[in-house]
Amino acid sequence: MTVPGPPFLEYGGLTSVPGPFECSDVTIYLFGLRADPDLLADLCATVLHDPDGTMSYTPLGEFVMLSFGSMVVRSLSQSRSPLFGTAYADMGTSAERHAAIWVPTAAGHRADHADLIDRISLFIPAMWVDNPVSLLGGRDIYGIAKQWGEPTITTGDRPSCSLDVFGGAFGRDETSGLHPLLELTPQAGVHVGEAVEELAAEAGRIAGDALGQLLRGTVTLPDEALFREAAAAVAGHQLRQVGARQFRTSEQDGLVAGAVELVELTTTFGRFHARLLRHGFDFTLHTLASHPLGRTLGLSSQTVPFGLEVTGQFVLASA
Repeated sequence: MTVPGPPFLEYGGLTSVPGPFECSDVTIYLFGLRADPDLLADLCATVLHDPDGTMSYTPLGEFVMLSFGSMVVRSLSQSRSPLFGTAYADMGTSAERHAAIWVPTAAGHRADHADLIDRISLFIPAMWVDNPVSLLGGRDIYGIAKQWGEPTITTGDRPSCSLDVFGGAFGRDETSGLHPLLELTPQAGVHVGEAVEELAAEAGRIAGDALGQLLRGTVTLPDEALFREAAAAVAGHQLRQVGARQFRTSEQDGLVAGAVELVELTTTFGRFHARLLRHGFDFTLHTLASHPLGRTLGLSSQTVPFGLEVTGQFVLASA
């Protein structure tokens, strides 16, 4: 396969590797958090702005997903590194833990004075990893907003999760360091009925918002594209994501940035199993100037009525 453009210059040491990436021994805990729909809309309009005006990304509903997970990652690229003289796929595996926030969006375009929904894409406005190669590669290649963090995950029937991030308060005399940002603590008791009821209500809110737009005529569904996309996701065990790839330039010492490139990704599950965590969680968000999740997403400390545990294997690749 011919790769357009110049090759990536490798020197010094291992910083990142090309994909696609196989992620195995995956354990991910998922939680639904209430956010501010207006702030989510502003964020998507700002970050996921298509300079060509072709695509738009609109958040679905008022909920985001919070994930904590661990996995073992391997590059599937058969290309050979010019620095190390080894195929990237033969370099071995690397373990990582993450915490991430996911925003479900309707991706579409405008035609004939109507907003057309083409597919559902997941946008990650923040992800924290404890692997430097994953951090750099995720930002450089796919435009995933990865940052350094130290997730702690206690597995089992009553998992607990927490996240320390690098940052802190702002001020001339302040010093950056690791600070707690997120905590999820399991509640006592089992709330099967409440969990199922809230799960149905949450799904209804998200679906209802999109269907409401259809019924009001503010969006149009061309050729049943959205339903086909949902069916394909279920049948093919595949999720779509979108990232925003951008870098600071040397102009004015980094004050000026390059153009934003929207990157479409796919996560294809080779196998997976989902289990309902049948109890509530207390979600705590710590105020931290360097990570303003309340101001940008409308997140706050809240009670989460249930969680999901997903295990399996998947491949992350560009669409």
